Amino acid sequence: MAAPRENVSLLFKLYCLAVMTLVAAAYTIALRYTRTSDRELYFSTTAVCITEVIKLLLSVGILAKETGSPGRFKASLRENVLGSPKELMKLSVPSLVYAVQNNMAFLALSNLDAAVYQVTYQLKIPCTALCTVLMLNRTLSKLQWISVFMLCGGVILVQWEPAQATKVVFLQVLEASTLPLWSSTQTTS
Repeated sequence: MAAPRENVSLLFKLYCLAVMTLVAAAYTIALRYTRTSDRELYFSTTAVCITEVIKLLLSVGILAKETGSPGRFKASLRENVLGSPKELMKLSVPSLVYAVQNNMAFLALSNLDAAVYQVTYQLKIPCTALCTVLMLNRTLSKLQWISVFMLCGGVILVQWEPAQATKVVFLQVLEASTLPLWSSTQTTS
């Protein structure tokens, strides 16, 4: 018997999409700003560690709320974390890879434009698709393959001399800001 399908409104889905998009964009812009400002730089490993500690505290808080009592909370931790070290070791591998990925994001944003980073970061989707096909022997639909190739094409287009495009836009803005303004005493002929 199939699991009952949850009805989630389109408005809620759009809200979630908008919030996730804003969070991702704000993260990239804020990180790029803090890594390229003239202030003293912070250690990226410290920022990643603090982020993970905050996520751990939030997860523990949510678990405590869901279990309802301190006794059930302790039993849940004992059973799911301490009681299964093999599962804990399996989860540690992706956790370490994720920590390395976050540190590499700091390095990338220190050296790339935010837009170039954001688009290039989306290459994780085709990589995941390829790993799914090659390692898990899953198949992708024709529409999914078209989407993957379109995403790769978009990344290629953005990478096509991105520094030159940024330089041109910056020079145009600079030239526009240094043009003399017409005063009310000047007349046109």
